[in-house]
Amino acid sequence: MAELVFFRRGEEVLRFSVDGARTILGRGENCDVVIPDPEVSRQHVALILEGEQCTLEDLSGKGTVVSGERQTRLVLPDGADIALGQWRAVFRARPQVERDATEVGANHTELAPKIELRVMPAQVRVRQGHQEKVHKLQAETFTVGKDAGNDLVLNDKFISGRHLKVTRHEAGFLLSDRQSTNGTWLGNARIYEVEVPLFTMLRIGESELVLEPQGGDVRSGVYQGIIGNDPSVRQLAELIERVAPSTAAVAIFGESGTGKELVARAVHNRSARHEQAFIPVNCAAISKELIESELFGHEKGAFTGAANARKGAFEEADGGTLFLDEIGELPLDLQAKMLRALESGEIKRVGASKPINVDVRIVAATNRDLLGAARQGAFREDLYYRLCVIPLHLPPLRSRMSDLSNLADHFLKQFSPKGQPVRLTPAAMQKLEGHTWPGNIRELRNVVHRALLLRKGAMIDSTDLSFDVQPRENRDVPIPEFAPGTTLAQMLESVERRIVELYLQRFKDNRERVAKELGVARSTLFKRLKDWGLTGNQDE
Repeated sequence: MAELVFFRRGEEVLRFSVDGARTILGRGENCDVVIPDPEVSRQHVALILEGEQCTLEDLSGKGTVVSGERQTRLVLPDGADIALGQWRAVFRARPQVERDATEVGANHTELAPKIELRVMPAQVRVRQGHQEKVHKLQAETFTVGKDAGNDLVLNDKFISGRHLKVTRHEAGFLLSDRQSTNGTWLGNARIYEVEVPLFTMLRIGESELVLEPQGGDVRSGVYQGIIGNDPSVRQLAELIERVAPSTAAVAIFGESGTGKELVARAVHNRSARHEQAFIPVNCAAISKELIESELFGHEKGAFTGAANARKGAFEEADGGTLFLDEIGELPLDLQAKMLRALESGEIKRVGASKPINVDVRIVAATNRDLLGAARQGAFREDLYYRLCVIPLHLPPLRSRMSDLSNLADHFLKQFSPKGQPVRLTPAAMQKLEGHTWPGNIRELRNVVHRALLLRKGAMIDSTDLSFDVQPRENRDVPIPEFAPGTTLAQMLESVERRIVELYLQRFKDNRERVAKELGVARSTLFKRLKDWGLTGNQDE
């Protein structure tokens, strides 16, 4: 069964199984997948499934950008990237779980074990206003609605009698909306049938449903050294638990300072290789002349200065995990040798005549758009797909500000003198919350450490805090990449929307404050939010 993996601003939003003869994507509420984006037509594109072949047909009249080229009709290849305004969808001819098992077998000449996904006992956490209750799943399938015959009965006037059906399986949950009046919502997207993992939060009516592991305190906030209660962090932890037992390659994507090596170590620690070596290599920190020797080793006399034979990182990690940080900086001529090592398990030392067999699990990380680099010829596309069997996306700190307090407390405990507990004043905490953290968690760590050294009293006040670069107005607004054919008006609207979203995060969704800070009328701001699909129930 084919699937579409939807991304918004680089973060995975949802997965949709393409199993109908004709699937419509667009902004209109009657589409199979509703994409709340003004740049998307009401009926933007149709996917026509005929056997194992899926054909894309443009319905917008302007052409749909697929893998960087505007198309009106084509047969979708596996991995095709479909641009849909601020969203994009990656077409997979097979679901990721099936692909992972295939990739594992292809990595070795001998039959490798299949990926074993751990099925955790699950529960649903229901939030209605300030009230919260937990419903433990007693069966693989349950229904949600306000009728008494449902497994989970909710007292919510805005949901239907039989609103939603949820089916538990090894990859997560299959959600099926039962033709409800007001819909089932995942973020700003209305969904009809979609697969989601644990730690997914849904909205139906005025209720929020969180799918989470059963038993224990799932909100303890610490997982393998990763600190956070944000749903994106919990979802990341659950995904690590499911994929770590496999031998498939993992690619970690995220901005600098988001903790990619910490996540790589978590994948290693939760795998069957946890007792073996974890070898980190920063591909950007080694000169082009030496990186081949660092990775594959060399024989005595292979080059000037090679007085003795030396093992490379692959041999040192044999039986364990090799973490390749900043993989996007790997020279092109070395990428072919890396691909061979991944496909055959064979490496050859510099100056050696015979290859060596190694058993290494690869975890790569980058802050670059590797797929974009592959299209531009700066990175091998075949190596990209070999590395990116299982992608993990790390959220930036600015999108998980609810974790800021816990992270700051962690660094305070880490760096405070023994027997001298230090805390932040409310003013200091407010100053931290007002910063946009372009350096992410690494920057927060430095700011807290510096404040501990420079504080004037027993507590850290706002005057004790200083940032590496004082932000100017809108300095934190990145200029996005635009698809070919994007007009100036569309570019300006995209940047305007990004500015508004950042201010909404900065002022905790206080829209009156945002309108005042940006110098626009409240009505103008609210109209923009409605056009962009960023309004909630309180605006309806």
